[in-house]
Amino acid sequence: MMGPLAISFISILLLYAVVMGIVRIGLVHLTEPGQEQPGAPVPVTVVVPFRNEAGNLMNLLDDLSQQLYPADLLWVILVNDHSTDGSGDLARVRAAKRPGVTCLDLPEGAHGKKAAIELALSMATTDWIIQTDADCRVGPGFVQSHVAWLERHPSDLVAGWVTTREEGSGFLEAFERTELLGLTGTGAASFRLGRPVMCSGANLMYTKALHGDTRRFDPGGKVASGDDMFLMIGARKLGKRLTFNPGKRGMVQTGVAPGFGSLIGQRIRWGGKSSRYRVADIQLLALLVAVANLMVFLAPLFMLLQKGSAWWFAAAAGLKVAADLMVVTAAAGKTGQRVTSRWYLPVLLLYHPYMVLVIAGSLLNTPSWKGR
Repeated sequence: MMGPLAISFISILLLYAVVMGIVRIGLVHLTEPGQEQPGAPVPVTVVVPFRNEAGNLMNLLDDLSQQLYPADLLWVILVNDHSTDGSGDLARVRAAKRPGVTCLDLPEGAHGKKAAIELALSMATTDWIIQTDADCRVGPGFVQSHVAWLERHPSDLVAGWVTTREEGSGFLEAFERTELLGLTGTGAASFRLGRPVMCSGANLMYTKALHGDTRRFDPGGKVASGDDMFLMIGARKLGKRLTFNPGKRGMVQTGVAPGFGSLIGQRIRWGGKSSRYRVADIQLLALLVAVANLMVFLAPLFMLLQKGSAWWFAAAAGLKVAADLMVVTAAAGKTGQRVTSRWYLPVLLLYHPYMVLVIAGSLLNTPSWKGR
């Protein structure tokens, strides 16, 4: 007979699997737009906050200069957050040479991604803003895809895919891609299901007015990052329309973290903001994910403590892993990303200890943005 521990373990992981099944349904119903050419292009400003991105920023600017979008309707505003690696100088030189590109510097006393975005928006003259990160790459149809989606699906905020670039075949790349596919897949499905729970500032389009209207929902100086999530949460609370552009041309790709320490630090920063979201379904989902991962990590200990229920523990843990794989493969299919099967078992073995570190770090650390 199963004890209370085994019953709780199975119940929680069964609930997790059901939720992931709903996510899978949302992903299945995301259909790529057949037409990504807007009939009536609108003026757009692309905002790129950056700090110490000398190795990445020029690649993004090259991508933005090759957009299949009317040049007289597209502006780029770069905001330098006191970079110390020369990226600010590079950005200013590029801006001086290319019409439509402006480079701003945060003044002394102002710092952080939120301050950079607010400075950019104070200078923007367009109603529509596209926000991305300096370490991302975008295709020539990036802006075109979002504007075409907006034209067919009127919205106040449009989110899009964020994936990793396929630059090699190593374990870290496979690990990060697998995890990010699960995260971005869950976010995309939540938009499709009408209850957005996750988005990324690396790929957002929104109105300048919406940003101003949602500032009262952002804890500001108390949390250095989280501009994307607090914008989405504010839009939800204001009853705005939020949609997700499933077009691959509107996708952004980011580089793989230089090491597991950097990846864990980034995820701790993401997780550390969740306690301030103040939205029940977002926080309940975060709690369910955290508890489910912790339970699978502790499953071997539980199996030793209750040997009579060992197979039940193993079966429930296997169900959780299968639910994760179901979401990852669905997201991979929608984005065109490949999931390297030969790395899946090593990824699986490391994932749950990694998540325990992230959860612990999220509870113990104050979120920051590049040391800010």
